[in-house]
Formats: sequence, structure tokens, C-alpha cells
Amino acid sequence: MVSAALLLVAACGGGSTTSTGTGSSAVTTVAPTSSTTTAPTTSSSPDTTTSSGVPGGGFEPACVDLDAAASTVPVGDPALDVAGLLGAEPVVQLQLPTIRLGEITDTSRPRVWRIPGGMLVELRPYNDGTLPVGALIAIDADGDVRWRRCFERPPDLVATAQSATSEELVVGWITYDANGPANAELEVWSLADGQPSRTWDELLAANGISGAATEHRANLLWGPDLSVMVFGPQGSRQVTVDDTIVVVDLASMTMRELPYPPSAQGGRIEVLPLELTAEGRLMAFTPERSGASAPVTAVETPTGWSVDPGVIERAVGVRAAFNGAGVQLELQGFDAQGNELWRRSDILAPPFEGFHHAVDGDMVIASGCASVDMNLENPCPDWMLWGLDLRTGATRWVREGRFAVNGFGSGVAMVAGPFTTGSGEFLPEWTMIDLTTGRQVGDRTWTEPWSFGVGCCDEPAKVYRSGGVVFTVDGTTIEMWYPEAQTTPLQVVSFG
Repeated sequence: MVSAALLLVAACGGGSTTSTGTGSSAVTTVAPTSSTTTAPTTSSSPDTTTSSGVPGGGFEPACVDLDAAASTVPVGDPALDVAGLLGAEPVVQLQLPTIRLGEITDTSRPRVWRIPGGMLVELRPYNDGTLPVGALIAIDADGDVRWRRCFERPPDLVATAQSATSEELVVGWITYDANGPANAELEVWSLADGQPSRTWDELLAANGISGAATEHRANLLWGPDLSVMVFGPQGSRQVTVDDTIVVVDLASMTMRELPYPPSAQGGRIEVLPLELTAEGRLMAFTPERSGASAPVTAVETPTGWSVDPGVIERAVGVRAAFNGAGVQLELQGFDAQGNELWRRSDILAPPFEGFHHAVDGDMVIASGCASVDMNLENPCPDWMLWGLDLRTGATRWVREGRFAVNGFGSGVAMVAGPFTTGSGEFLPEWTMIDLTTGRQVGDRTWTEPWSFGVGCCDEPAKVYRSGGVVFTVDGTTIEMWYPEAQTTPLQVVSFG
């Protein structure tokens, strides 16, 4: 990982969220054999020929399609669904290519997913639109490149469930007109070989849903760590009683069809504030509001939408957020109707970018200040890391000082600190902590300060967690870390 991320993590990084070293083993460099076949196309796909043919630019080293040697998805390891102490080093390191346009060199903007047997990586230019190239790569945990697909026009949409049983992914290209998205061509590809396994209309038909050309193509809810996607009608108009949305379970590739929730009736079909409950069911808000302090207007149940306050309360539970005016944002808990349940006036949002708070199970983890004074050289002189009971806001544990917190979720997090605010010169070693107790898990430390650091704002350094697997990303590499019991010797994989 590049040390530039180290300088930024002290002042910047990711924001609030809801859930989400070095070793001594021998290093093996894997140079996969390339093929010269073109990327898959279907009658509905745009041209996706290899990016190495882009005049005056492209990936360096060049992206060349690679076909899979097997036609079945590897068996996933359910043990990777469970968080545990990470190994001393990653199991795979992918060396990222640069992207060139004339005399301009850009870094890759990666996204990464856990898939059975390894990881799926999407690459595109860091500054989207600079150069129309992209790539999708499936890499196995033993360092073998399963398949590689290169694009002159990268997909606008890539999604798959991060589970031990996933077999397919959704890929889509969107065209626009003066009013916004005009058409989406969606396909379902196999994770085994990166080839189309069925069309979107075939998937709709298999679930008993109409495949009308304008229906269920507009993406209304998606995120890299979500297990579902939601699609609605394309266009821009008012919702009618006949309009429906389709919820796609990405793990099983099954669909369920729902009417628009009651709060959306009369609104715009393209504006539908949705979030997921802890159980993965949809909850809806009014078009004007969403978030922890906004009332939930309906929740999805096995029989459809429910507006019953008791049903909503049981499904939504307690939400937490920093709330207030100016820099005096206090940590608060809210019920499903947006009513305040508790308030911690002694925990204020830090006046910096970076980790602020997250929810995991029945815990709220917050990095906060007892006081904030923007007239001081150090506006947050009394920084602490808190573990709170989500239901009551009561303190379960606290650590004094400022900490970097990344790789959050599944009951654990990677932390470094405490460190001096504003110094940006040194982060102590990283450890894993148990979010329930705040105590260190095991006795392992990762001594490279930027091992699990993230960058400021839109910098490429990121950290992602899926169950027991952690991905660290910077402008030059992607590293996949497994729990200690599943860790194997590091494999270094080249892009070309």
C-alpha cells in the first residue's frame, strides 16, 4: 500500500456507515496466460472489444481477454462468512495497471467483491470519463486469474452477492438522453467464466415477471455491499397504481415484485428513497426525507408493504446518527418514526472527515469529541472512541484518544491509534478489536502504518469487509486478506 494514504487517514477518510502488515511467507509471482478472444457480446450488449485497441491510450500493461478453463463456480468456503483474526499477510495481491491517454497517465479506480473461491475486481479510470476503458477480472485465492474481460465501454453497473454460494453477477450499460437515463441493457453473467448466462428478460420470465422493454430497468437501490438490487420503470413521470418495482436477491438470482409503497403514490417513479433493514427487507421513506431521523413510512413483509406502526417498529429497530446544527452535532438514537430515544451531548461529531460512527448488531461505534471549538488549533482536544448500546445509548466501553477505524463489520474492526491530531506523520500499528468489548482480538499487530488506511475524499485508498474477508485498495494494488485459519501463502498477481 502506498504511504500517501497514511498522511490522509489522520485528517480524512470515509464517513459514517451502517453494517459495514507484513509477514514472512514466500511470495510467488503469478503470470497468467492470456488469450486473444474478445469480450462476450450479445444482441443487447454494446460493443465490448478489448481496451488495448483504444487509439492513443488504454491500460498499461494492456488488457487482454482471458477465457476460463472451467465452466463451474468454485465451491465457496462458509467459514469466510465469519469474521476472525486476520492472517499476518494477505493471500492475494493484485498489481493494478495504470491508464494512459496520450501524455496523461491515470490510476485505476477499482471495486472489489468477495466471490466463491476468490474475488471479482472491476477497473475503470480513476477520473471517470477520461478514457472509455474498463475491465472485469475474477481471481482465485490461489492466485490464478479465472477470467478477464476488457471493455472499450465499461459497464455502468456491476453487482453480485458477496456470499459462499453466489454463481452469477448483473452487468448493465445505460444510455442517456436530455432527461437522464433513457435505457438500460441488463445481462446476467456467470461467475465461472465471465460469459452471459441468460438475458435479463429470461431472468424476469423465470420469476414470472413481465419483461416489457421499459419496465424494471431503472436501478433504484444498489450498493457494493448490498445483497439485493431494486429496479423500477424507466423514464420520468408520476407513479401510478399499476407501477411495480422488482427486488433482485443477488445470491439466489430470484426476484420478487412489489407495488410502489404508499408514500410514493403520486410522486416520481425515479425518486424512491429506500434502505434495507438489518434482515435485508426494504423500508421506504417519503420522497423528501431519508436517513436515521426520518420517519419510515412502510416496510416490506413476506405479504407486501406494511404501514402498521408496530410492524415498522419491530422491523426497523433503533437508528443512530449525529444530529444538530453547525459543528455541534450530537450522537442520537431514533425510533422508526424519527422520534428521539436517546441523546449523548458528550459525544459530538469530529469536525474532520474520517470515521464518525457505525452500527453493527446492537452496538454503535462512534469516534467523537466531548467538545468542539473551531477557534482552537486543535478543535477536538478530547477525542475518544466509544462503544454504545444501540437501544439505550449507554456506554459499554471507551478508548481515550483519536483512532483510525476501518474494515468495520461482523463484530470486529481494524483500528490504529491513539495518534496526535493533525500530525499526519505516524500511525501506530494496527490491531483488530472486538466491537462488543473494545478489546483487542488476539495478539497480532500489523506494523506498516498504512496497512488498513484509507484516503481522503475521493482518494483511491479504501478498505472493504465482507464477512471474514478484508480488501485493502490503493492506487497500485488490491490485497485480499483472509482470517488466520484460512490464510495461505501470499500470491502476487500481475494485471497483464
